Amino acid sequence: LQCAEFVMICQDESDRYVINRKRVGNIDKILKALAMPKGLKRGMSVYDALAGFQWFLIIASLCVVYRDDVKRRRYQTVILEIARKNGKPFVVALMFIILFYIEPEYSRFCSVAPDGSLAREIKEALEPLIRTNSGAFRKGEFRNLRDYVLHTVKQTRYTPLNFSINRMDGKEPNVFIADEVGALPTPYPVEARRSGQLSVLNPLGYVISTKYPTVNNAFEDEVDNAKKVLVGIIDDETIFALLYEPDDIKNWQTNDDVLAHANPIALEIKKTWNDLLRKRRNAVNRES
Repeated sequence: LQCAEFVMICQDESDRYVINRKRVGNIDKILKALAMPKGLKRGMSVYDALAGFQWFLIIASLCVVYRDDVKRRRYQTVILEIARKNGKPFVVALMFIILFYIEPEYSRFCSVAPDGSLAREIKEALEPLIRTNSGAFRKGEFRNLRDYVLHTVKQTRYTPLNFSINRMDGKEPNVFIADEVGALPTPYPVEARRSGQLSVLNPLGYVISTKYPTVNNAFEDEVDNAKKVLVGIIDDETIFALLYEPDDIKNWQTNDDVLAHANPIALEIKKTWNDLLRKRRNAVNRES
């Protein structure tokens, strides 16, 4: 459903929205200049290494704009529900690199997660990206400090925030990323970030998680709302959702579609797909 809507906009069939193709071109230039810092595609240009769903996430969230105001993004909330080991921290870190260039001067970015170490995972994914590509940046362009990453050209700052039940108000982020939201004990950190964006012209929040074995959690509420938007029960043009859930939730032992639906990166990297098949065999053979 989300892909079909995006294709319609790409084909210029929407009266209200268009793709900001100038911004797409700028993102292309950035990603062609960067190299993959590690992993199976180490040394390749990021432009060539990204999986299809990662491109979709980047271009849809940053480049779908209003036809009558191409500087104004359509989406304010981006929801990604996906299995583990699908390159999530990397694509989030990459998103911040792009945002350092396309957002206004003195912007503020932040990430929140169930604990401080998870929140800092994105910063830890940023560090090798910046270090590996030092030749692509100006000298001293990025300062990787203990508590934040500073883009000195625009004085834009990204800060991973330590989780707190009641001390996360008062921030005003242009962009925030809430990671592993399914493990948050309360939706407060996400809502605190949203309320802090009330005076931001182009607010953007990424709400990302894998599944957790609890039905009642902050992420399930986000996913449920997104599904209602996708099928038209709720009218909310500001939500974009990539929900990688298997249609068949019972026959995981034998149905390969279950693995494919939840693991889009495995459809493009054979080693990952074979690893999933091996892990499934172990899960079938060892019930514990």
